[in-house]
Amino acid sequence: MIRSAAPSDYASAEAIMEQVQNLHAGWRPDVYRAGAAVLTPDYFDELVRAGQVLVYEEKGCVAGVVIYRERQAGGPVKVERKTLFIDSIAVDEAYRGLGIGRRLLNECVSIARQRGCCGLELQVNAANARAMKFYREYGFGEKSVNMELNF
Repeated sequence: MIRSAAPSDYASAEAIMEQVQNLHAGWRPDVYRAGAAVLTPDYFDELVRAGQVLVYEEKGCVAGVVIYRERQAGGPVKVERKTLFIDSIAVDEAYRGLGIGRRLLNECVSIARQRGCCGLELQVNAANARAMKFYREYGFGEKSVNMELNF
């Protein structure tokens, strides 16, 4: 079941986010710290109050979480457009491969349409081949590529 997150979901959501943080730290130890707290309780409460967090609950356990926000873009050289930006989407490792991520994305699509957004946007680590495959199969395409030159 997908529902809006409550402050009491903090510990479960943070545990899931830490799993993903540790994956990122494995891929990019030059950027990410393993074991680092991702969400503070205050920040999570702020997101919950703003209605920007959904959780997927399975038999009383939080198995997935998505954090999102609306983004407005446009200006002198860009067309005005509103998108739903997914800051984070994560599924507990014990529940991966069961369609929970797809269900969370489906819910985000519904929210985006209700709010008059033109689509969803997210970022994915280039080393996260499993997530990239999942997003492409869902229908996402690349709109830009971040590149870096390290010293």
